This record gives sequence, C-alpha cells and structure tokens, in this order.
Amino acid sequence: MMVGHPVRVAAPQGELVSLGVLKDHLGVVGAHDDARIAALLAAAVAHLDGWRGALGRCILTQSWRVDYDDEGTHLLPFPDVSAVTAVDATGAAVTAVLSQGARGSYVTLEGPATVTLTAAIGADALPMLRAAVCMLVSHWYEQRAAVIVGTANEMPLSFQALIGTLRWVRS
Repeated sequence: MMVGHPVRVAAPQGELVSLGVLKDHLGVVGAHDDARIAALLAAAVAHLDGWRGALGRCILTQSWRVDYDDEGTHLLPFPDVSAVTAVDATGAAVTAVLSQGARGSYVTLEGPATVTLTAAIGADALPMLRAAVCMLVSHWYEQRAAVIVGTANEMPLSFQALIGTLRWVRS
C-alpha cells in the first residue's frame, strides 16, 4: 500500500513551449511583457502537470518518490513510468520490477520500499499539450480577471477537448 502522496525529487527536464512560440501565438512583439508571459506559461504547465495537476500525470521527464509499506504489486501514481529503483529503510536495494497494464504502470516489490520512478507522457501527446498550453496562456493573458461584469470567462471547449483525452484518473 502506498504511504502518503508522491513527492517530486527531480523537476521536469526541458520545456514544453518556448517563450518565443508562445509570444508568436499571442501576437506579442517585443520584450515588454516577457516576464508576465513566462509566469503565465509556468503557471499553465504547473496547472496541468504532476500528481495534483489537471492531467494527473507527468508531462516532461521527471522523477518522483513513493513509499510502499508492503511487498507485492502496486499501481504507481502515474501511467507513463519508464524506470523504477527501490531501496528499503536502510538504503539497501530492493528488487523492483516495472510493468504496464490496462490501468497504468505497476511495480512489483520484494518488500517494503521507497520507490523512485521516472515518468513522462508519450511524445505523441506533446503536440496536443503544446496547443492546450498556448490556449490556456492566451485565455489568461487576454482575460485578466475571472469575471468581467455580467460574464464568466470559462476556458474554451477546445481546451477541455484537448486535455480531456489525456487526463488520467487514478483508480
């Protein structure tokens, strides 16, 4: 059984969308709003990525630590795991076997262990995620408030359609 929530131990590697691409999408010329756009970009990726993100999965390659208090096969907290290592309470290696199943990624342990996993969504999903991040940042950039008198500024349906197919629900 997993003890507590996963903890990120290595931040995502690389960038999903460059500032230049995002500025082109927004139609922004010059550097006058770079800091604001970069902050919105970071917020958009953080909104989608990781354990508490809207997608419930890792976008770019990153590492997380998860504690398990018993042996056996466990569903990992992310579906796109590419590698695992495991150690016991003394720091000694524990045999950990990674497998993929219909519900996600699994690890089989020979005893209680702290598992470090590496995960990233598949490359085929990245174009949809880039488009979704551009849409989200554009929405936040243009709609500086959640509500403008008499209207609610919800995210466009196209954004929901893009991320809906990529969202992973832990079972």
